[in-house]
Amino acid sequence: MIQTVRRSTSLESVISVSILFLLIIVGILIFSQQFRYDEKIFNVSVMQSGIGSKTGDSATEGIVTIEIAGLEPEGFEPMSDMETFDQATLSDKINGKADLYLESGFIHLTTRRFLSRSNPENWFEFFLYDMGLPRNAFSVYSNQKREDVTGQDFAEFAYSTENAVFFSHGRYYVEILGALEQESLIKGLILMSKNFIAKYPENPVELPELAFLPAENLKPESVSLILKNGFGFKDFNNIFTGTYTLDGYKILAFVSLRESAEEAGSLAASYDDFISEFIGQERLKPETDQIPGLRVANIFDEYEIFFVKGDVIAGIHSARDKKAGEQMAVKLYKKISELEK
Repeated sequence: MIQTVRRSTSLESVISVSILFLLIIVGILIFSQQFRYDEKIFNVSVMQSGIGSKTGDSATEGIVTIEIAGLEPEGFEPMSDMETFDQATLSDKINGKADLYLESGFIHLTTRRFLSRSNPENWFEFFLYDMGLPRNAFSVYSNQKREDVTGQDFAEFAYSTENAVFFSHGRYYVEILGALEQESLIKGLILMSKNFIAKYPENPVELPELAFLPAENLKPESVSLILKNGFGFKDFNNIFTGTYTLDGYKILAFVSLRESAEEAGSLAASYDDFISEFIGQERLKPETDQIPGLRVANIFDEYEIFFVKGDVIAGIHSARDKKAGEQMAVKLYKKISELEK
């Protein structure tokens, strides 16, 4: 009995010593790891760093990489290696927003961070999205745009906020996001944007549909392009929208240029069926007689108003007031009619 107790005590001692030894080893590893500084991980960031594949990896083989370093404003230098993200890894970098880019033709993203030599808290990150086509880039640019922005003229489509610059340039959509809200930083980011445009010229994006939107009472910053699934209808694509103010109401107008008048008419009929059959809303009689074939529907106390003029389908989406919506539709119809002469 005594021998058994001694054996148990000896076994417990061995186990205790082993556990203590393992704890010491783990403690040493943790302690040493604290002195391994990874700049990309330990810099305070308002953006997600992600786990992109570095330039030259097999994941990016065949992709033409654009060099961002050298375009930065004076007083800044690269603080990280360039990273690239493809369709499979984009969500690692911009989790929560990737779907918008992926559904708009996204090909790959190149990013790099830059640090002020005089102030380590002053840094920014350059995001270069290759969207494949100029329309794709403009679509993302327009759908990401906020209302409280400052327009910029260094590119056809560009604006800035308190700490960032955004623009569309050919097939590319660019975001440059700063850590600080400084006017001097914005000036530097605009300079970098100009450097990028000068070094990598692109053909201007052709958006003839924008001419169909009347300029009067239009909020320029509200203009956007929906590439597909417009208003919940799967066949509605390439739709330009713009917000107007009329009689105290905010009204969303839309236009879509189709390949032919026949396609425009067929699409309008399909959308009409979608509203009446799928959503279950009845057609209403228009109050105006200035638009031939005008369709109106009440959808949960908001009005869908649309028509076809030549190869264009256009109208008003979700107007809160039927009369104001039809008035805006008349203005839209007249503008399209003028351009089709």
